[in-house]
Amino acid sequence: MIYDLISMLYQPLFLSAGGLIFVVLHLGLHRTRPGSRYLLLTAAAWLLAALDQWYMTTYQPQMNIRIDALLFLALMLFTTPLGILAVAFGKRIPR
Repeated sequence: MIYDLISMLYQPLFLSAGGLIFVVLHLGLHRTRPGSRYLLLTAAAWLLAALDQWYMTTYQPQMNIRIDALLFLALMLFTTPLGILAVAFGKRIPR
């Protein structure tokens, strides 16, 4: 069941949308929250995973054992909470 959910969400369109959401959050918060630059690291991880998934589905669809997906999933699982917590607990800059 978990594998089906991950395989459904680990598609280039969903990963790209997630990366763009973090870029938009950074652009919206970069003047008031200094920790928002970590959202760019999160966005880069999501967009790299989308690029890798697109490449694999386009040019190597016969691959069924994907070690590279584990690397990107681990990178996303590490950077996503880091970016969100850095924004949430970072000090706020008054305007």
